[in-house]
Amino acid sequence: MKTFTLLALVALTAPALHAEEWTELFNGKNLDGWTQRGGVAKYTVEDGTIVGTTVPNTPNSFLCTEKDYGDFILEVEFKVHPEMNSGIQFRSLSKPDYRDGRVHGYQMEIDPSRRGWSGGIYDESRKGWLDDHQDNRAARYAFKQNEWNKYRLEAIGTRIRTWVNGVPAADLTDPQTAKGFIALQVHGIGKRTDTMTVRWRNVRIQENPKPSPAVDKPVPAHEGPLVSEGAEFRQLGEGYKFTEGPALGPDDRIYFNDIPNERTHVYDPKSGKITVFREGSGRANGLFWTPGGHLISCEGGNRLVTELKGEDYKVIADKFDGKKLNSPNDCALDGIGGIYVSDPRYGKGGGDREIDVEAVYYLDKSNKVTQVAADLTKPNGLILSPDGKTLYIADPGAEKTYAYDIEAPGKITNKREFAAVGSDGMTVDVHGNIYVTWKGKVIAFSPEGKELMRIAPPEGPANCLLVGKTLYVTARKGFYAIDLNVEGL
Repeated sequence: MKTFTLLALVALTAPALHAEEWTELFNGKNLDGWTQRGGVAKYTVEDGTIVGTTVPNTPNSFLCTEKDYGDFILEVEFKVHPEMNSGIQFRSLSKPDYRDGRVHGYQMEIDPSRRGWSGGIYDESRKGWLDDHQDNRAARYAFKQNEWNKYRLEAIGTRIRTWVNGVPAADLTDPQTAKGFIALQVHGIGKRTDTMTVRWRNVRIQENPKPSPAVDKPVPAHEGPLVSEGAEFRQLGEGYKFTEGPALGPDDRIYFNDIPNERTHVYDPKSGKITVFREGSGRANGLFWTPGGHLISCEGGNRLVTELKGEDYKVIADKFDGKKLNSPNDCALDGIGGIYVSDPRYGKGGGDREIDVEAVYYLDKSNKVTQVAADLTKPNGLILSPDGKTLYIADPGAEKTYAYDIEAPGKITNKREFAAVGSDGMTVDVHGNIYVTWKGKVIAFSPEGKELMRIAPPEGPANCLLVGKTLYVTARKGFYAIDLNVEGL
């Protein structure tokens, strides 16, 4: 068996605190030591936290330290409205001769949107994005929606490193600015009149510290078979009509659909229990949780793509060129908040069909729908490679799975046959091996298309999901799992 070496490094632990003393930048009572620049968003102190509140028709606002800082380690906790962009400026400046005093400099992004760039480094009013870590999946999913999050920032010399809830995020070298103030940003919201808030607490700093040591090691190449001899499937649930669409949630539980019964269920690996998460799912099939904790559902029966944010449910796609979608089936989220969606036609009849082709579409972060592949028979399962550069589309109508290069967001090129099988659903492991479900089997292929594994669940599988080393399989009336020797993303 051919093996593959993953060149990327992963940090095993967050950095330990240094022995140096911390200085509190916020006294918990008032805003002494801070001054406001830019817009006129409101900054107040409530219950030991700094509260930034949006104001319409004002530019970005910044609550800035009166002191400048050069080399430092900063730690801060924050909680942000799920629709509010924000950030923490550092080594930032405001000079009369630069855009009339506009605040500019480095910013550690706070991004609760579905792209999940929290912890990335943006150069405010200057160079733009320096490190959005769209290819750093662990960092993008480290942010917790509607909860207190903890940031750590090290700016030492020309090196800048960030952590989100202990997960390494940005890591870059930039020599442009060596010293400046720290600021808490409230982003402008245009004409929007409803208010949103971001809260900060436990803001502390170490000056002139020693950098945290790197605790990294290479991910080892996979050796041996993907599944051990004698490994068996175990049944986790039964009694459904047709299970589909497994997805890992932000609470580490596994969500899946029972399509005919129009229910989304959730399995808790800790307790082994399965409960109903949502009734009236619109015969949803594919599911995907975003870094911001929003559930994307392909509601094939309702012919919609929807987004669920807590209790806030909205349609994000239902038409292309003014014509209603066929049966949205599966979805895959890219690293910038865009979504690829397959749209075959399933169900009885078809007299209400408005789009002649069965295609794949792309929703950008503003939910604009474009058609990216219209030369398929019946596109179904979708998956992206770990580096986000390849899109795999299963076409069970043609009994093929194709690979495409992602030339730009929503633009795919170089269609080529990846495997001579179709699939209802797909998953991927850390080495880029692709797992498909086809004619009663789960089959794994290397990134080059070489078959690596073929196993048969107790029932014909519809979809699969690799979480850790556990492969979850939705299979007709049951829900199953089996242990593998390789990890999923």
